[in-house]
Amino acid sequence: MGNKNFGIGVVATAAAAGVVTLAAVVGILFSIARHADLDAEAHERTQVLHGLAGVMREKEAWIARQADWDDALLNLGIAFNPDWARANVGQYFSNLGHFERAYVLDADNRPVYAMNGGKDVALAQFEQARAATEPLVRQIREAEARRSPIAGSAPYRTVLSKPIQASTFGSIDGVPYIITASLVQNDFGRVRARGRAPVLIAGEALNRDFARLMADRFLLKDLHVHAVDNMPDDKGQTSFMLTNGGAPIGRVDWTGHRPGLSLLSRVLPPVISGLILLLALTVSLLLRGRRATRALVASEARARHMAFHDLLTGLPNRAMFNERVAEALDQARRQGARVGVMAIDLDRFKLVNDTYGHGAGDQLILAVAARLNSLCPAGDSVVRVGGDEFVILSRDASAGRLAHLARRIVDRMAEPVDLPFGRVFVGASIGISLVEDPGIDGAEALRQADLAMYRAKEGGRGRFCFFEPDMDTAMKARRQLEADLREALNSDGLTMVYQPQMNGHGRMTGVEALVRWNHPESGPIAPSYFVPIAEEGGLISQLGVYTFRKAFLDSRRWPQLRVAVNVSAVQIRAVDFPDLLADLLKETGADPHQIELEITEGILLADDEQTQETFRRLRAMGFSLALDDFGTGYSSLSYLRRYPVDKIKIDRSFVNNLGVEKEAEAVVGAIVRLAQALNLRVIAEGVETESQLEGLKRAGCTDIQGYLYSKPVDPADISRMLVTVQARPLDAAVSGTALVK
Repeated sequence: MGNKNFGIGVVATAAAAGVVTLAAVVGILFSIARHADLDAEAHERTQVLHGLAGVMREKEAWIARQADWDDALLNLGIAFNPDWARANVGQYFSNLGHFERAYVLDADNRPVYAMNGGKDVALAQFEQARAATEPLVRQIREAEARRSPIAGSAPYRTVLSKPIQASTFGSIDGVPYIITASLVQNDFGRVRARGRAPVLIAGEALNRDFARLMADRFLLKDLHVHAVDNMPDDKGQTSFMLTNGGAPIGRVDWTGHRPGLSLLSRVLPPVISGLILLLALTVSLLLRGRRATRALVASEARARHMAFHDLLTGLPNRAMFNERVAEALDQARRQGARVGVMAIDLDRFKLVNDTYGHGAGDQLILAVAARLNSLCPAGDSVVRVGGDEFVILSRDASAGRLAHLARRIVDRMAEPVDLPFGRVFVGASIGISLVEDPGIDGAEALRQADLAMYRAKEGGRGRFCFFEPDMDTAMKARRQLEADLREALNSDGLTMVYQPQMNGHGRMTGVEALVRWNHPESGPIAPSYFVPIAEEGGLISQLGVYTFRKAFLDSRRWPQLRVAVNVSAVQIRAVDFPDLLADLLKETGADPHQIELEITEGILLADDEQTQETFRRLRAMGFSLALDDFGTGYSSLSYLRRYPVDKIKIDRSFVNNLGVEKEAEAVVGAIVRLAQALNLRVIAEGVETESQLEGLKRAGCTDIQGYLYSKPVDPADISRMLVTVQARPLDAAVSGTALVK
């Protein structure tokens, strides 16, 4: 009986010990889970607050580029230009900056321009935003009054002023907004404000699209933004948005990550089932608790890794680069060493994405990352800063070592990349900043490397270039040239020339319209230089309208000729492009059946419904379509069959090889036979010698364009040449006699 009682006591004691142990372990698990969840909540809340502040800073930096600008001060302050405001504030802020609202206030803080939803609206609508924007405007005006006088007025100087801006969260018409006000100032000192300057106000609605962007950027689930008057009961994580004065205008909420709850859901069932084995369960729970702690530590380590590494390649990201370059520069200041920053950008990466899709682009990025890692010396860091851009950070650098590494990377990147979808060729352009100034920071070092990389691309790609101080000057000169081009477009400072197109009988059948710019100070500037500037500065549409208007007007002089006009990818992808051409036809009285639109193969790569619909409408209007530079891109028979192309233009690179390479004539002949099989017209450009002409004739191509007959000339010269050439016997000019040299 005593043994039995003893046994019962032992069992009871063991059971009690097991229960106590179980309770202690379960309590510990709940505590660990709770703390893990609290840490995750705090981290996510901090992440959202910093993210909102970061978006606000990004918007300020974006707006400053338009506000700190001589043209803005001239057209918004000195003499208000509504058309300029519509294009450079309303449309520019809506289309490129994704702002829902934009306003311009004059010196007396009265609205002179208003945009809402991408459309110009009545100035009275500014009253909806007045209450939210008045504190910002007052802050801007106070800063303007404190601003020191701006010294110097000579043009082409460096930027004379720093941005004067103020931002806040605000409510407009019951909707939460990020609102930024910027004082319009001069940048190069060409113009001066008389009295107070105008103020630009832009607001981005914190709507569903903004919530989706924040959720994607910070990997948050079910993120929503609510106005202060429409906030449901708290669900999950929340963070309030406050005005600068501390008043709430809305709330951000999301479903927070619960690592502790997830952990508990995995551990608790075996704990409960272990009630049957009290003592054994104690050991089991201790072991599981230990493993759970390790899992939590590993989870935190993984979260830190994800915060500082690229998700696709596993390479350090921009955040890690900022930390490492700061450490490297600090060490260099103490030890007198030099730091190297190498900016690497892939050439032709967009073509791979457009042709094979983003999945193929990701595979290419992984292959490139592997190559860079294999080439990078020990101690250097390979970083992916975004897209197809990489950075290499060298802590103890020299010009010779960086040049050697850059040369190896350029050579390696020039080699083909074999991927599951096929073989591709990309290449790389590299800019190098060798930091010798101890006072420089990481952002400036990367900016210098980027400038050098752009210089490498301008020099022909597939090369590397060291940063030099004059690159800053060149960048500012390029910006000034953009302003001059804008002025030239507004003041009819460009001209049109035309290059004849001849048939096999020596008759002129058409001309190609070409735009020229004779800068008043720098002289003639090649289209290959100012057209990219127009694309970067948002002037390509205006340049296109100028070219089409001039070509349409000149086409009326030569009703017997077809006038070819080049169309950029930006123009062809604009939804209203056919409507624009219809308006120009009505304005000029030109015949669309006389106009030939020249497009490049790159436009066809998009192969989307919008592009197909644009081509269908252009053909219905009477325009013919020619495929320019045929054979130099991703030439495909499917494009020629799918799109309504009337003519293909053999690129000059094939013509140049006639008489030089044996295969050149066979290639040209194959292109001609392909065109004939598809019932397409064909013409060769860049014909300069009699031997090239003879080679084209043997290949079956009789229509040509090039210096052999004439350089591009003024419209009046085309009229005189028509009289001369068309008066000849049919065989008099077949030999290639020059019309104009």
